[in-house]
Amino acid sequence: MRRLPSLRVGPRCSDRQAGFTLFELIVVVCIVAVMAGILLNRLRLYEEAAEKAAMQQTAAAIKSALQMRVASYMIGGRDNQIENLRNENPVSWLQENPAGYAGEFYADAYARVRPGSWYFDLTRRELIYVINLGDNFKPGPDARKWVRYRVSIKYENVPETGAPPRKVLSAVSIVPVQPYVWF
Repeated sequence: MRRLPSLRVGPRCSDRQAGFTLFELIVVVCIVAVMAGILLNRLRLYEEAAEKAAMQQTAAAIKSALQMRVASYMIGGRDNQIENLRNENPVSWLQENPAGYAGEFYADAYARVRPGSWYFDLTRRELIYVINLGDNFKPGPDARKWVRYRVSIKYENVPETGAPPRKVLSAVSIVPVQPYVWF
């Protein structure tokens, strides 16, 4: 019997290169670095959005506590004490202090309170949140990275026949002192 010569298609296994070339490796490393940079940038954006949401949640809890306090005063016939709420520390209405609450301070404690914290300014009678991650925060006229809240009590005059108009409570809320934009 006669043997047929074997036909080879392509190079032998030992002739082939295994692995990446240096150029291919550099391209892969660059792509991974760019993707990691984008991921880290997005992660920081999400952290800042989470900080904003936590601040707004705390403000909403304080607003609810304020409304409960007003309702209890009205039910108890102590409407005249509602005006005193302007001077109280809103944190005292909560069952527990919010995360990062630094306490009460006289004068400007902005520089002493670490970012990401709340404090009550006893001089201005304002609850202040000092922003930690504020890349997308545009402050009000004072240019500080903080949000200041104050109790707002509004009355409206209700006309009565044969008597001067009577002041009636129309709204009680906790509102930012200055406008700001965050995102």
